[in-house]
Amino acid sequence: MDLWNQLVRSLTTDRAADIARAGVILLITLVVARFAGRGARRLIALRGDMHRALLAKRLIGWGIFLLGLAAALEELGFKLHVVLGAAGLATVAVGFAAQTTLSNMVSGFFLFGERPFSLGDCIEIDGALGEVLSVDLLSTQIRTFDNRFVRIPNELLIKSKLVNHTRFPLRRLDLTIPIGHHEHFQDVRALLLDIADKNPLCLAEPPPKAFITAFGETNALVQLWLWTRTENLQDLRASVTEDIHRALDPVKRGTPPT
Repeated sequence: MDLWNQLVRSLTTDRAADIARAGVILLITLVVARFAGRGARRLIALRGDMHRALLAKRLIGWGIFLLGLAAALEELGFKLHVVLGAAGLATVAVGFAAQTTLSNMVSGFFLFGERPFSLGDCIEIDGALGEVLSVDLLSTQIRTFDNRFVRIPNELLIKSKLVNHTRFPLRRLDLTIPIGHHEHFQDVRALLLDIADKNPLCLAEPPPKAFITAFGETNALVQLWLWTRTENLQDLRASVTEDIHRALDPVKRGTPPT
């Protein structure tokens, strides 16, 4: 009962007014942060950069929220400079424990400025290959092509070799085809280029190329270069390898191509 009486006495009219004002400040802050974050995302997204749009939304939203929280605490009578000063030692201790988190946040800012990939790009990092789903301050999420979710710390993206497979609109498909020493390379080359010319996914410019790259004891290795739109790469690989396998059989038996 004494505790209840103390609590009731502490909630004087002035104190209740302070709490109400702090609550209103927090409520307004949440609304403003939400709408400001969405507005920033839409504005930047108009340029087609969803990567920066999402990061800007989070940065602006959290920045406004922290400012509103500080104002609400001041309204309740908390002196932030005193609180922060007293928490200095604790901050140092926590800082050692949070080095990884801070490193990932700093790496997130570097990714924001450098922009090595965007949402929807296909990237390869540390053995993981997939489509970029989102980029946060601490990590980047990708979906692999066998539909697995992979979370990659931003620090790893900065420190490791990153391959963006869809950065440019055109990709080159490289195929290695072994042929026997008894086979005529010019016949095989003509057949390969004819297959490329008939495939609608293969571009005429840059032109396809076929050449010998190495000689073994029993065969030679022919390299075939084909250019296509990035989004058509896998379809071209599937179709042209089937065509080559079917067309080279008579050549390997010594029958000249028709």
